[in-house]
Amino acid sequence: MLRPALWALIPALLVAQAPKSATKPAAKPAAAKAPAATAPAPQDPVLARIGDRTLRASDLDLFLSLTLNPQQRMQMELVEGAKGEYQKQFLELQLMAAKARKDGLNRSQDFRRRMELMELQVLVQELMQREGPALQAKMKLGEEAPKAYYDQHPDKFRSKGSFSVRHLLVPMKGARNAPEDALPEAEAKARALQAKAELEGGKSWDEVAKAFSTDPGSKDKGGLYENIDFGNFVPPFEEAVRTQALGKPGEPVRTDFGFHVIQVENRKDPELQPFEAVKEQAQQMAQVALQESVLQAYLDGLKKEIPYRVGDAAKAPAAAPKPKGGSK
Repeated sequence: MLRPALWALIPALLVAQAPKSATKPAAKPAAAKAPAATAPAPQDPVLARIGDRTLRASDLDLFLSLTLNPQQRMQMELVEGAKGEYQKQFLELQLMAAKARKDGLNRSQDFRRRMELMELQVLVQELMQREGPALQAKMKLGEEAPKAYYDQHPDKFRSKGSFSVRHLLVPMKGARNAPEDALPEAEAKARALQAKAELEGGKSWDEVAKAFSTDPGSKDKGGLYENIDFGNFVPPFEEAVRTQALGKPGEPVRTDFGFHVIQVENRKDPELQPFEAVKEQAQQMAQVALQESVLQAYLDGLKKEIPYRVGDAAKAPAAAPKPKGGSK
């Protein structure tokens, strides 16, 4: 299984890494030329000075890149005055932040802890900006991978099996969805045995189900449920379906709903589905497995590079670093 919290931070960064608005890649050094005048610095006009901070256009761009997705950013550019409204909001937020700093709200322990958590997310984003392309390359799925995954994990591609039954339900007091006139347990079981006896005596399922059953899903259909996948009914019911002889009513089965009389018409065992029928599913599962494997290998490498101790091991004091050059 994927790690939900970790993959909330990482996969999106691997798929679509947001460009950094405030930095640009360094230009390649040009061939030697005669000295020339220094090129003017890129324009980054001052928008405001609030408290002791100077806010520039690049600060607004970074704010917008974090606040808006690409589609929203495009809409902002198309709507007259929209960017000005965002700039106004940005500067007003800066004004409120300046007030909070002035009043010392940034000096509390709770504030520092929350800032550390925000720093955690930003640092992971920065790390994925740098290392994402290399990880993506390792996550590229080969053409044969889905079939290989299918062959190695056949149990993941078996059908659940299915069954068709005729069935009636006699509820008892205290059972789930039991009507007010439900019988005590012993009487409910006796009534189920009576229904079974009438079926064995030759009465039809249509007749007996209408007379005895309270199951709204089947009583008016001769108790019939057709082509039901295993896993949809309560376990005692399905256990009876798996073990009863075909074509005749079995002994009453007690569940949380009451007593059931079940006649198994047919059942199909789980079977391996053809690869072509589950090819898309196999591809998705193989991709997830590859992503998990690549990420785990990456994390294992980090644990060798950086001290990483959890549980009881974290309680012990860290070992003193070994002196370089060995002992003399």
